[in-house]
Amino acid sequence: MSASHGTTPCGRPNPNATSGDFGRMFPHLAPRKATGLPLALKYGAPGGIADGGPTSDGQLSQEIPAGFTFLGQFIDHDLTMDILSVLGGRFEPGDITDFRTPRLDMDSVYGAGPVVSRHLYDGSPQGKLAINPNGVDFARIDGDVARIGDPRNDENMLLAQLHLQMIKFHNHVTDLLAQGTITDAFGRRLPPKPADEPPTQQPGATLDQLLDVDNYYEALYASARQLVQWHYQWIILHEFLPHFLDPATLRDIVDNGPRFFDPGEKPFMPIEFSAAGFRAFHSTIRSNYRINERFSGKLFPDDPDAPAFPRTDLRGGPVLPEHAIDWRFFFEVSRSFRPQTTRRIQGSINTQLLDLPVSAVPGAKPGALARPVASLAVRNLLRSEALGLPSGQDIARAIGDVPLSDAELGTGEPMYLWYYILKEAEVRNRGRHFGPVGSRIIGETIVGLLRATPSSYHQVYPTWQPTLGETPGRFEMADLLYLAGALKD
Repeated sequence: MSASHGTTPCGRPNPNATSGDFGRMFPHLAPRKATGLPLALKYGAPGGIADGGPTSDGQLSQEIPAGFTFLGQFIDHDLTMDILSVLGGRFEPGDITDFRTPRLDMDSVYGAGPVVSRHLYDGSPQGKLAINPNGVDFARIDGDVARIGDPRNDENMLLAQLHLQMIKFHNHVTDLLAQGTITDAFGRRLPPKPADEPPTQQPGATLDQLLDVDNYYEALYASARQLVQWHYQWIILHEFLPHFLDPATLRDIVDNGPRFFDPGEKPFMPIEFSAAGFRAFHSTIRSNYRINERFSGKLFPDDPDAPAFPRTDLRGGPVLPEHAIDWRFFFEVSRSFRPQTTRRIQGSINTQLLDLPVSAVPGAKPGALARPVASLAVRNLLRSEALGLPSGQDIARAIGDVPLSDAELGTGEPMYLWYYILKEAEVRNRGRHFGPVGSRIIGETIVGLLRATPSSYHQVYPTWQPTLGETPGRFEMADLLYLAGALKD
């Protein structure tokens, strides 16, 4: 899969398109001048400018439930996976392969389907996805490796538990369709399952009659997957993005379409989003979470080399029933229970993220992760230089916004895009949501890719509205969790 050299809607050559899976949203902007490891450490090392310390009450959002941080991570992993670029190198976006499809199609859950990605499924003819018999963990193979489409979704327990709910959501929708309790995305009920085919020949039978049972199961799987994908896409557009983006910017993008991101006929992933815009969600991660009434823990251990079990923190790996998430603590699922909230978006991240364990750094090997590059902030800043991202000030001017002043940024030099987006949210909106640059990059990428995804409801059935929620035409994370069996009546 590669991005097209296509044309814009006006017929002009598309300057954003590249020959690879990644491209540039602002191809005419020069890269910020590389400053190397010393400045990256000044900002991103423990004790540096971006070290926000342990999360305090004063750093918390008042509005956004904590679960949306991990829904954001799930969306990010649904769209982009760069395992080839390395820190300290210099790459053109077209040289890098995206190992996820740049579409909101949940390929991190479904893989290539039950025929090609058999390890993701439970082997039933209905096309259900595999889960652990204990009901609170992924199905796993030797070495506790999760049977999921993206190993990154097992890097912390909160993301893993959210991915598990997506699996359970699909399985329950499959059951409801088979029972005739719900209709498919077009309002049709599936016909009853035909009788199993006899083991002997059927003289005079047509090919359709010989394949009727197989066709039934294929239609059941396809209908369930489509319903799940469309309701997931609806949540992204109608619940997730409104929590984090500037309302006027999001409204302009939805009403008038993206102004700067043209994904072309074969969508590509803009590096401004993958290496900076969506990485800004790191600022919303708390250092500690309550999981249920009996268990809480830090996202990662204070000692990166601490043993994983018995579990005292929220790193990835096997989950026991006593550690399963009570989703009331993460989403608004009850009017009588207020969930934890995210950390506000600000020019810092919690100090745990500046000294990551090997398990939280894709591709890192025990004994080969030097502590300076175990900082998530340092890695973000060095990767932005490797990919030649423009400065935040240059992108602000490109979208017609007045850049943050030197006093607001605390520096007189062109600023890393990732850090600029964080400071913009802090200065302009007191960390409640992203500012103009962050909102434009994130909003245009997600809305643009939703509209360019061939299987999305926007492409297939633009007037579609969700059918599985408690309220017709409305669907939120609370509805998804209820259908996944994660909430009690």
